[in-house]
Amino acid sequence: MTANATPDLGGRCYCGAVGVQSVSPPTSIINCHCHQCRRLSGAAFTTWLSLPRQATAISGAANLQHFAPSENGLRYFCKHCGTHVFTEDRRMPDILGVPAGILSTALPSNPSGHYFFSDKASWTACGDDTPKFGGPSGFERVDA
Repeated sequence: MTANATPDLGGRCYCGAVGVQSVSPPTSIINCHCHQCRRLSGAAFTTWLSLPRQATAISGAANLQHFAPSENGLRYFCKHCGTHVFTEDRRMPDILGVPAGILSTALPSNPSGHYFFSDKASWTACGDDTPKFGGPSGFERVDA
């Protein structure tokens, strides 16, 4: 790899039946505290990578099931182990949302912000200096 080359980002579901590999860096990395992400992950928030669809390959696609939590979103899970592998949003057809928890490689940078912070779980604290966004849209700067 040359000094300017981007290392591949890769990950897989728990059982290994489905994999994600991207040769492009993420266009963004965020922490999402919305109710939907908390329920689907079972955690206080989900850290998401937005990966360019054209630079991202999914292996084992026959092992996927999907769920439509909204009119714009499709969430894809391994039908064997239940791991949430990626999300599609009809409003952003060139992007795949990949939960950072499935990565087997390091994040290329820290998340740029906490989004939907006004919806965060009452039992968690985020004392870091990462910018926080919330309000009705989930994207307005908030002081926390």
